[in-house]
Amino acid sequence: MRIVFPDGAGCVQRREDLARLDKRGTVDFHDGPPPDRATLIERLRPAEVVVLDYSVMDAEVLRACDRLRLVTFLGIGYASCIDVDEATRRGVAVAYTPDYGATSVAEHALAMMLALTRHIGAAFVSFREGRWEPGRFQGMELRGKTLGLVGLGPIGSEMARLGAALGMRVIGWTRHASPGRAVHGLDLVSLDDVFARADVVSLHLAYRADTDRIVSRALLARMKPGAWFVNTARARLVDNDALVDLLRAGRIAGAAIDVHEDEPPRDPYVFRDLPNVLATPHIGYNTTEASANMLRIAIDTVEAFARGDRLHIVN
Repeated sequence: MRIVFPDGAGCVQRREDLARLDKRGTVDFHDGPPPDRATLIERLRPAEVVVLDYSVMDAEVLRACDRLRLVTFLGIGYASCIDVDEATRRGVAVAYTPDYGATSVAEHALAMMLALTRHIGAAFVSFREGRWEPGRFQGMELRGKTLGLVGLGPIGSEMARLGAALGMRVIGWTRHASPGRAVHGLDLVSLDDVFARADVVSLHLAYRADTDRIVSRALLARMKPGAWFVNTARARLVDNDALVDLLRAGRIAGAAIDVHEDEPPRDPYVFRDLPNVLATPHIGYNTTEASANMLRIAIDTVEAFARGDRLHIVN
């Protein structure tokens, strides 16, 4: 079996981490993303199994992979990078690594929420540049405020626990509402109500065709004046043009964003320049613990596939 990592993997710290895969066949580990599309295709051509980080495997790329049988995506946002319909037509299984980092992402969302509402990023820059402006950075307590969660999978549920621990009232919406989703004192409400009632809205929804731009201009406009918005899920869930307009107008107090339409973003990039935006370079998942979980799940998936079993396969 020829196993290819076409664009490296941050979860692989040492070559020895791939020892289990070495027992299954030849492993081509390319250290870092390909410089262009042609190089990506060249790396992928011999692959029977691909372990994918964030390169895009669209229909054209998949058609160049005659030997391919399985693509395992490192993470949960496989739909952003893989043309699943084309893979299915070609008999290629697509898998992902669920639940590898729910705590890591939720803790990053919490950190961004705290940093945003207490102006920690701007205050740090001010102090580092030699200014002393304590009166400029008046924040907001989170205790007693309402946290609105969009998506109540493993990450959203963990965020509910963290919000409740701060003494926040927690409300949430999920496409699959059931009593079991109402964890940590969370009240299930409509999507409209999440945006209308929350002091902080935090997005934890998987990206799929039916969730593209689900956070519309109309929903964002329902937010209370002075409310805050946090996105550690996927950029394409949001009408980002509308978000920019509302941030510029001061209608939304501020936004914390860990995910971006293009990664890395191309300059000029509006979320880099708006003063009421806190942005990080898609690091919510990036902890030692989550990386170890991600690689373990990916290897388990490849080993199961080699045995003829289906593990974490979506098509």
